[in-house]
This record gives sequence, C-alpha cells and structure tokens, in this order.
Amino acid sequence: MKIVVQTGQQARQNTQGGMQTTGQGVSLSDRDLLQLALNECKHKANSLNTYALEASNDSLRRDYLTVLGDVHSQQTQIFNLMQQKGYYNVKNANPQDISQAKAKFSNQNQ
Repeated sequence: MKIVVQTGQQARQNTQGGMQTTGQGVSLSDRDLLQLALNECKHKANSLNTYALEASNDSLRRDYLTVLGDVHSQQTQIFNLMQQKGYYNVKNANPQDISQAKAKFSNQNQ
C-alpha cells in the first residue's frame, strides 16, 4: 500500500526511510504509514487523557474515557501489526534488571 502526498519536488530517492519523492509527490512505505498512525494514536491518547482529567462534567468525562479506551485499542492493534511485520522490535528485560527495579521502587515507597 502506498499513499502519495503532493509536494511538487523533483524526483529523488531517500534510501533511509523508505520514502520516495517523485515529481508527483512523496510515496510512503507501509512502515512509515504505520509509524505515523502509531504516533497519532499516542498524541490523541495524551490529549484525551488531559481532557478527561480537566472535564468538569461527569458525563463528558465518561465520554472522554470511552474514546480514550478506543484509542488505546487502536494503538494496541497498530503496535501488534508493527511487531508482526518486524517494524517494532521490543527487547525483553532480563530477570536481574527486573529485580533491581523492584528493589529500587520498593525502597522509595518506605
């Protein structure tokens, strides 16, 4: 899948990001599109969280929280798809690092 964004620039190839610029516009790769969608979900979630925290009306707050839940679901779907395609690799923490983090934060709570 490719989307063309009109720019009017001359033809050239950008080999780093998978983006190709032609006289017709910019063609984005699947990876680029998914990354844009993931970033947009993160931005929406951030904004909706602020709106929900600052809502003075309970009904409005519930609506914001409902939409925030939907955005979180969309973000999870995009993230999972990116992982399946190998675009977003997450390294698992080793048990020693987890133990150190637990110890650090349990000492701060006391």
